[in-house]
Amino acid sequence: MKSCVIPTEKTVAAFKDYDFENCDVPEKYWGDYTNANFFRKYFIPIVRKELKAMAKAIGATLKFEPNHFDWSAFFGKNGKYVYVHCDDARWNDWYGQLYYRTAESEKDYRGGLNNWTSYDKLQERVAEMLDR
Repeated sequence: MKSCVIPTEKTVAAFKDYDFENCDVPEKYWGDYTNANFFRKYFIPIVRKELKAMAKAIGATLKFEPNHFDWSAFFGKNGKYVYVHCDDARWNDWYGQLYYRTAESEKDYRGGLNNWTSYDKLQERVAEMLDR
């Protein structure tokens, strides 16, 4: 069952079981679509910070693209690119089923075949693909 308690720990892993669609969020995040505002204004900065740290740890660049309830990113290193996508956090196992694949550039959304990983293994998988 998903949780409606906003984690006090500001890590992606802390939100693994959070219900981004149905929980009440603090008034400061209200807007046209309250839960989407919360996702973009509160959760996405946490994701961005962690992905930047991953990119730095593997010596890669990062192009991060947030959306309403999903996000994608390109990691680049030595002319190689890996595209990563996190599906809609409202309905999918967004933490356990990220897909990633090779890409020709930071604009190649079609790339190679999809590979699947969990968020906690993402850095390792991206590094392996970039170092091939």
